[in-house]
Amino acid sequence: MAKQLTEVIAEQEKRREHYRKMITVILRGVGDYYQTKGVAELSLHQGRDVHAFYRLAKDPTKVIHVQGYPGMSTDKQARVWARMMNYDKMIRLREGGVAIGNEHAATIKDFPDFTAGGIMIPYNSKYLEEMLTENVPELR
Repeated sequence: MAKQLTEVIAEQEKRREHYRKMITVILRGVGDYYQTKGVAELSLHQGRDVHAFYRLAKDPTKVIHVQGYPGMSTDKQARVWARMMNYDKMIRLREGGVAIGNEHAATIKDFPDFTAGGIMIPYNSKYLEEMLTENVPELR
């Protein structure tokens, strides 16, 4: 019985890591596109979840935070959530000991297309990029 449980946990971790890699590909793809276009610069952080921060070129005080949840994703879809944050306040919060992804006090705007707890999207960076552009006109 203990061996079966260990095997189940190992399989879950393997799946979680697979989803982490797939989410990372999406977030990097969006970041590469924005950087090539000259509208934002990507900072990527791996922890339990995957965090992408797209700092806006036109207004560097603003940063889009996209969080990907490998543990809540599936073979066909990734769970993601996004919001706009104040970059300077986010950095101050981190310097004060707040963990990456928990800088809630720096939030400027929640995106209506990204409900609390995240939404499911296909593993397609263009899909995420279009959703973010709908919420952030500076990305056009």
